[in-house]
Amino acid sequence: MTARKLQAVPNNVNEVPYQQASLDIWDKKYRLKAKDGTLIDASIDGTYERVARALSEVESGKDKQKEWNEKFLWALRHGAIPAGRIISNAGALEHKPATSTINCTVSGTVPDSMDGILQKVHEAGLTLKAGCGIGYEFSTLRPKGGYVSGAGAYTSGPLSFMDIYDKMCFTVSSAGGRRGAQMATFDVGHPDVFDFIKAKREDGRLRQFNLSLLITTEFVEAVKADKPWALAFPMTTKEFIQDNLSQNKVDLSDSSKVIWREWPVKDGYVTNDAGQVACRITRTVPARRLWDAIMASTYDYAEPGFILIDKVNEMNNNWFCENIRATNPCVTADTRLHTQYGMIPIGELYASGTPLQVTVDKRALGSDHKGSEIRSAVPAFMTASEADVYRVHTKEGYEIKATEWHDFYTSRGKIPLRELKPGDELLVQSGKGQFGNQGSCDLGMLLGLITGDGHFTNRGDGKEAAVINFWGKDRELAPIVSNYVNALIASTAHSSRAYQVAPVAVPERNHLFIRSVILNRVLAHYGFSRDTKLQVPEVVWRGSEDCVKAYLQALFQCDGTVNVSSNSQSCSIRLASSKPSLLQDVQTLLANFGVFCCIHKRRDAGNRMMPDGKGGNKEYACNADYELIIDGESRTRFMNEIGFMLDYKNDRYHAWAKDRVLKKTQAFTCTIDEIKPIGKQAVYDTTQADHNTVIFNGLVTGQCGEQPLPPYGSCLLGSINLTRFIEKPFTSQAAFNWDDYRKAVSIFSRMLDN
Repeated sequence: MTARKLQAVPNNVNEVPYQQASLDIWDKKYRLKAKDGTLIDASIDGTYERVARALSEVESGKDKQKEWNEKFLWALRHGAIPAGRIISNAGALEHKPATSTINCTVSGTVPDSMDGILQKVHEAGLTLKAGCGIGYEFSTLRPKGGYVSGAGAYTSGPLSFMDIYDKMCFTVSSAGGRRGAQMATFDVGHPDVFDFIKAKREDGRLRQFNLSLLITTEFVEAVKADKPWALAFPMTTKEFIQDNLSQNKVDLSDSSKVIWREWPVKDGYVTNDAGQVACRITRTVPARRLWDAIMASTYDYAEPGFILIDKVNEMNNNWFCENIRATNPCVTADTRLHTQYGMIPIGELYASGTPLQVTVDKRALGSDHKGSEIRSAVPAFMTASEADVYRVHTKEGYEIKATEWHDFYTSRGKIPLRELKPGDELLVQSGKGQFGNQGSCDLGMLLGLITGDGHFTNRGDGKEAAVINFWGKDRELAPIVSNYVNALIASTAHSSRAYQVAPVAVPERNHLFIRSVILNRVLAHYGFSRDTKLQVPEVVWRGSEDCVKAYLQALFQCDGTVNVSSNSQSCSIRLASSKPSLLQDVQTLLANFGVFCCIHKRRDAGNRMMPDGKGGNKEYACNADYELIIDGESRTRFMNEIGFMLDYKNDRYHAWAKDRVLKKTQAFTCTIDEIKPIGKQAVYDTTQADHNTVIFNGLVTGQCGEQPLPPYGSCLLGSINLTRFIEKPFTSQAAFNWDDYRKAVSIFSRMLDN
């Protein structure tokens, strides 16, 4: 690792200068250029001027346009960051006439006619071509077998028309080189609801869609009460008149044949004074049977989704002027995002609002090669204060908690969690990532040694001491560690008396130990104690590369082995622990070095004969034993990047590897063995523009952002760079300019509305 000199930061800095990488991203992705490569935006400020001018032209009158142009430009220069579509396409109509400033939309209601259906296909194709995602509701189409008087035939039903949209999306996304995103919703009372539930079980069908059922409060109450549930579709006024002129008269008050329901379309249908539509009942099923079908399909096939549509509309702030029927295409607060600050819980990143540089896997960027790169990402944001969350656990031990919409990179493509199933292979980080700047090599070493071979003991009078043990050959580490402990505690003693620790020998057991009450106090500062000893400390998660390496070296020195097979044909590096959560933490740390590993249970909990510390043996209740195993190319990378503290373990590996050609490569994938709902939690995400990919908990994932929208509603994104509002940074007088911040937010909101 190349050493860098620390440089003083001047206290008159007003803003952080752009890095070369930032300028490169702006130039390649957002800078407006003519077809022949001529630069339209001379600078980043030129981009701001273009965006401000374009968005202010929405205002009425030249005076208003001039006023808001100046305000928008001020906001952009003071930290307002519109979403990529806006920065790239606003004011670019002359050069990119087919693109949009909208990230995602919901289609207008799909009419129950051939002209209407094909018109919406046309609109959707142009929307996808412009780079937007789109959602639709298809339960407005009459059920399979319904009579179409104009054609004198019977319809094939909404699912067959969804196939048309699916093929259109695939064609448009293939031609444009970008995966199209579509969302289909469907009413739980539609006669074809069972077909919708099973639609994606057919191989290759509707693969450009996410599917969700619109679950009404009425249906939920019917399930609770174990009542029958009517599957029905609206009657047109024309049908009603024709039926009453024939022998098939319809009594609108007959609840066995007609049910009145809310419906997104009123024109042409029979309605009552309450605005409800008369729906002809085609059949009745037990509500719980339909519920069980939904739950079984969701469990077995991760489709369809589940939208409590009445609750969505109830909580919609614009309830008085819009009705939501569709949604457009996250992780829990404790999920660790791989960033320039180390691996930080995203909930904490959300609270800080920090701009991010995130680690991404090359394979998710379209490369055929393994490895990692760095990309800019917007500050973390909360996507929902309460959402249904699922735990995805793999056979190898990797784990993540996310919503059903969160995308994962798998061996069969980029797939939302709801479509994942046991046996799917998830991509694991395959190259070295970023590290933070906390801790030191010595601190990492100390924490690793205590985690592996240390403990805490009560010394009386409410005092607790930290103890570090050294056994056998590891005793040569004791003087080095005692010197560091003395340096660490020198400035923290409560009196002027000089405290020193020294190794204490237990010769008959080949044992040395260091014990210190003051060290216990110092470690508490890092959140490291008796209760947290078997968790990776936060200072390590945020640590420099040297700190993290030293922690892992020390931990593997204590509890790790070089395991060579009896015939010397294979070799693996192993770490033992009775705490699987510690091994999972270590697994994530190793992923950031591009080291793949597996966790296996080696022995169940139970009573075992153990040394009693008095020269004899005694039966003790023991926890289950687990092992983290590294082999193949990851074993070689581990030894090159990390290794053990002492030569006797390193030499065992090098003796085995000598003169061997190590050819075994790894796929860096793990296999799902369980997807389990775990309740509701707040969820968060970030946005990284290049292929929309980041790494959480060592797993290569996409990003989510599903948001319920009304017909032709749009999803607009923006963020604020908080560093622009810091006055006198890096001084004791540093302060946040709240007045400018409030002004920027207010102006920016209007800019996004425009």
